[in-house]
Amino acid sequence: MKVVKVALPALALLVLLLGIGLQVFADAVSPDPEPVEPFLAEALPRSLPGWEVTDLDLGPTESVTEQSFRILNLDDYVYREFRRGDTAFTVYVAYWGPGKMPIRLVNQHTPDRCWTENGWTCSDRRFHVEKSVNGTALHPAQWGTYSIGDFENESYFWHIVDGEATWFGGERINTRTSIISVLLDFRNLAFNRNPDQFFVRIVSRDSLDELWNQPAFSSVMNTLADLCLAPEA
Repeated sequence: MKVVKVALPALALLVLLLGIGLQVFADAVSPDPEPVEPFLAEALPRSLPGWEVTDLDLGPTESVTEQSFRILNLDDYVYREFRRGDTAFTVYVAYWGPGKMPIRLVNQHTPDRCWTENGWTCSDRRFHVEKSVNGTALHPAQWGTYSIGDFENESYFWHIVDGEATWFGGERINTRTSIISVLLDFRNLAFNRNPDQFFVRIVSRDSLDELWNQPAFSSVMNTLADLCLAPEA
């Protein structure tokens, strides 16, 4: 029994070191990624009838200061607010071209980690939520309610890798790199496969499920479905 207790942690450590070694090898053999022309600002609607549309700067709620922006190594992003009176929602889309960032690092760029490590609390959470827009099924979404002080909002978010929704956390808040994520990185990045990645986050202080069927919201979601959120036929 003692041998087993010692052997299991040693085996886990060996697998982790192997995964890291494979990742280093994948990074070494992968070619430098090609520059990506910005496109997200044009992809997302710049105007909606009856709504004010404003581009926002990335700030504390995104945990993207100038320094962390460089760490995230984004190729392109758009952060846009849609407002009508007291009703508002924001859309944040980030893009990494092929070979630009390890999948596990992008997968940690979520409210579960970025917000909770900056003072927010997750009070409710749903995993792999099936949603659709105008009859088109979307990739499974992550949903949560987050608060700081008296401020509370809801968020739907997705990490899309090579056209597929990716989530390393199972049905728990995903905050740390796992052996599986390292090995998955190697599988996807080795031998020049190098997928591209999107991270999409919708946020509102209003109920997102109530907003979902409003024409303006549906219009934005249609755009996101075409961009990356709907599985390819």
